[in-house]
Amino acid sequence: MRPKEETAVSVVFRLSTGSAAEGVAVEVEGPEPFVRGHVEFLVPFLRRTTGAGPAPGAGPGAGGDRAGAPSGIEGVAAWWERSVPAGVQPTLQETILIFAWYMRSYRKTVFVSEDIRRCFQILGIDEPRSLLQILGSLKRDQGLLLNAGKRGEYMMNTTGLARAREMLGERRPASPGPGEPSPGPKAPDARTIFQD
Repeated sequence: MRPKEETAVSVVFRLSTGSAAEGVAVEVEGPEPFVRGHVEFLVPFLRRTTGAGPAPGAGPGAGGDRAGAPSGIEGVAAWWERSVPAGVQPTLQETILIFAWYMRSYRKTVFVSEDIRRCFQILGIDEPRSLLQILGSLKRDQGLLLNAGKRGEYMMNTTGLARAREMLGERRPASPGPGEPSPGPKAPDARTIFQD
């Protein structure tokens, strides 16, 4: 006697906004866990499209933020207060790296100088007059940023990520112990640069 095969129930989620010519139409079909995962991914877009605003308690970090706290670049001051260790006196270049690290927390891996200017404004810090030169130096001279494609777009590379982690006191997983195989040095590439 054969065991009874379970058939997966197919669930369909459909969303359309605006007219057919200018609107957006999304349809996700499949088993419930598959559809649920995609709908959860689409929730921020759905909220913006419908004008509902961010979910209560949603914030830039992976664990969310306090209810009513600003999100995106506007939330940098509250994040800075919680995340930058007391006594850390970052240079202007380090401050820019910390801003870039913060933007990664809400999936903004590519940024422009205006994003950095806005972070300085929100924190009430005078922005450097030579901001574009500092960004260029971080990219060319220090090798902490990459050109993200278009002129004036930047993103952190693995060296920049490591420097920001170090400033914020975050640690990577411990290296293998004695007798454990070492993964060996691994050169960063386009597939691994977004893993952090």
